[in-house]
Amino acid sequence: MTTWPFGDDAGATAPAVVGVGDLRTANAAAVLASIRTAEDPPRVAELARSTRLSRPTVELIVNDLLTSGLVEEEQAPPARGVQSPGRPARRLRFRPRAGYVVGIDVRSRSLAVGLADLDGETVLIRRRTVRRDLTGAARARAVVEAVRAALAEAGVDAHRVCAATVGTPGWVQDTTRLRYVDNLRDWADVDIAAILGDELRCPVAVDNDANLAALGEQWRGGAATTGEMVFILLGERLGAGIITGGRLLRGQHGAAGEIGFMIFPDGSPLAARAIGEPGVGRPGIEPSSIYSDAAIVRGAADGDPDAIRALELVGERLADALAPVLLALDPAVVVLGTSLFALPDLATACEYVLRAAERRAPALLVDPPGWRLSTLGDDAILIGAVRFGLAAVERVLRTRPTELGLSPVR
Repeated sequence: MTTWPFGDDAGATAPAVVGVGDLRTANAAAVLASIRTAEDPPRVAELARSTRLSRPTVELIVNDLLTSGLVEEEQAPPARGVQSPGRPARRLRFRPRAGYVVGIDVRSRSLAVGLADLDGETVLIRRRTVRRDLTGAARARAVVEAVRAALAEAGVDAHRVCAATVGTPGWVQDTTRLRYVDNLRDWADVDIAAILGDELRCPVAVDNDANLAALGEQWRGGAATTGEMVFILLGERLGAGIITGGRLLRGQHGAAGEIGFMIFPDGSPLAARAIGEPGVGRPGIEPSSIYSDAAIVRGAADGDPDAIRALELVGERLADALAPVLLALDPAVVVLGTSLFALPDLATACEYVLRAAERRAPALLVDPPGWRLSTLGDDAILIGAVRFGLAAVERVLRTRPTELGLSPVR
């Protein structure tokens, strides 16, 4: 199975042409970069000029790229009033649907699969419910079945999937294995990266759901203009995805952002203070009744004063609980994302939580950040998972595209 390192930043530097060694592989990256960045589909002669490679070399590389499906031909129309005696010069363009990236969002009661092309454009998103009490092995089978169903619906061969990323609650180390999770039975005992890798025959990463949501918000959401951001994921657990210096902060053991485990001097966990649940032995096992009570959420959306005050109290507690974290990190923006207000008509209820936290923060912080709701809503984790996998694929496209492992086009 093809493998390569995953990471958070695909980078933007164009590959350099080399003069010795493996010319074909390295120079293919330069040719492909020229095709992708050209304002109009270029001809072979234009590619030779832009890369400073010989025309015969470019012709060979173009044929390799055509065979892999990464590039397709577009016949150039003859100049107006000119009769061409031969075949019109062919123009070349990148073919984003030569390959795909899969993102998976695993939750206690649901699974979601997102499929995107090599330009990061969404092809489809599909969700399904699952039983909360599934064993780890059964949940892994459900993930594989959901991915198969999504690919079948999209008409995409599994061999065209270049990378996949699984987003999950819990503590993930080295984007490969889940070390601990408290709300998914036996899930940490399952090597979902290996299981899904055997199914798709491509590299598979695993990452914390809040981390991926932060990446998604930074990529396609409302935090794209800042490199200093904390994404707070409120749900059955309390977690944070931290972007600093424009990159995801992981920490030495991959546990950066596991703020639900923080314990205050009085013995109460930060998760309890944030969402108002009674003290429990481990943080974040059960959501507050304020969140799980649909009548309160619906009542706040409908303007009920008592329900509104209940949610405002959650926002105030959230600000109190997060203050030490925000003092340490000094982010420009705090983005609040939660699946607990997933329905569009409940967005006003989430606003009450956010605005209450925003009002409370100046009394607690030296220089309060801006507070925003996630613009990606329930798709934040999936979009971040796609972004993470796409970053790995982009590095291959920029360095050795003909080794991406795509099946030849017939």
